[in-house]
Order: sequence, then C-alpha cells, then structure tokens
Amino acid sequence: METFEKDGITHVVLSGRLDTAGATKLEVGFTAAVVTPNRPAVVDLSGVTFIASLGVRLLFSTARGLSRRNAKMAVFGACGPVRDVLDTVSLAELVPVAVSEKDAIAAVRV
Repeated sequence: METFEKDGITHVVLSGRLDTAGATKLEVGFTAAVVTPNRPAVVDLSGVTFIASLGVRLLFSTARGLSRRNAKMAVFGACGPVRDVLDTVSLAELVPVAVSEKDAIAAVRV
C-alpha cells in the first residue's frame, strides 16, 4: 500500500490480492490512512488482481467511516474481474467507482 496527499485529497494505491489474508493485513493501515486525515480519498485499484468479500467489506467500512466525517471516498482503475465483483455487490451505491483517477477526484469533490 502506498499513500500520499495531493491537493487536499488522500491517494491510496493498493496492489495484490484483497482476499482474507490481504484484506486482514491491510485493514488497520488502510483505514487509518483514509479515515484519520479527515479529507476526501481516492483509491487506485489498478494493481489489485483479486477481491473477495473481506476486501469488499474493507472498502465499504472505510468509506462509511469517512462518510461519518463528512468526506467521500472513491475507487478507480479496477481490472475486469475486480470490476465485475464491485458491480455484482453494488459498491457504487455507497462508493463511487470510477474508471480514471480524474473521475474519482471529481466524485469526491462534489
């Protein structure tokens, strides 16, 4: 996981598998990196090769935590199989799912 701040937005780059082991390993650090700064966040999923239910839960719960602080989170760059899972679980109902970083940034700034 890589994180940085740019123009008042937290950027997080995830890679690998967001399965049971991967999501558990990232959970505390990811949540702290996204929610604690109390600012909008965009999450780059282009390096994520697989996502399971715990990975989806991690995205939902982190977005919910950020929402409680009146900030938004969006994800972008998901590959075909990961995008299919996000569509199947209707992630976009809570978290904007964008194709590009530019679109994700626009979604968290509204």
